[in-house]
Amino acid sequence: MATLEERYEEGQSMRALMAGGDLSHFTLPGIDQLAPDLKRIIDEALFGSIWSRPGLDVKLRCVCTISALMAMGQLPLLRRHIERCLNLGLTPEQVVEVFIQLTFYVGVPAVEAAMRITKEVFEARGIQFTPTRVYNTTQSADELHRAGAQAYEDHMGDPLAYYAGHPTAEDMQRLVIEYHWGAIYTRPHLDAKSRAICALSAMTVQGRYDRQIRRRIEGALRVGVTPTEILEVFVQTMLYGGYTGARTVMQIAGSVFAEQGISMEEGS
Repeated sequence: MATLEERYEEGQSMRALMAGGDLSHFTLPGIDQLAPDLKRIIDEALFGSIWSRPGLDVKLRCVCTISALMAMGQLPLLRRHIERCLNLGLTPEQVVEVFIQLTFYVGVPAVEAAMRITKEVFEARGIQFTPTRVYNTTQSADELHRAGAQAYEDHMGDPLAYYAGHPTAEDMQRLVIEYHWGAIYTRPHLDAKSRAICALSAMTVQGRYDRQIRRRIEGALRVGVTPTEILEVFVQTMLYGGYTGARTVMQIAGSVFAEQGISMEEGS
């Protein structure tokens, strides 16, 4: 087991990768001045022990983190992590697509705020960004619904799993199938695995502990996210959204794995 000093040094190395030469990424305003012990704990625990863990690619850890921060409305830290995502190899298109992906999970106001910050970061870095326009406005609503139903089945399985049986609920569900699944889940720049990880991260910090998170874990397994990667998503979000939620969702994941006959030794 690494010593605390080794964890700290690992954290400093990870911070250096994230910073891309910007020394401000080593600071924690307020904490630096008021709680230096906490600064050291964060450097050891978050950057030296979590960001540096095996089991989940660092780019997917970036996806986890900006998904969680966006879902919580933590805009100043979101700005810093958008910069870190770019420094660690996410493309501008992938960053934007993460926020598009989360529209139906977190709502339009949160997406608008995240996009505004992203635009400012791109402009500050001189990134010439060309938006991806793939939404087909000439298709019929029925065609969009069919595309969404197919995407849902590909990612999640049985599209009737949330059938509500009430006309108003059915209207809402149709909109979700059309736009969330048909218009967003079918977009380029993020693969199915990354989209599942976006959703799991946001839902974890939002405290979604009902059957929806269970279904989302099942869907993540369906598109190739390994049990180890799923659990690492929860570890990654722990110090951003709190350990209580992460631990609860990890327990739900364990139940899903047991139901599917998956052992961690076999499913990593």
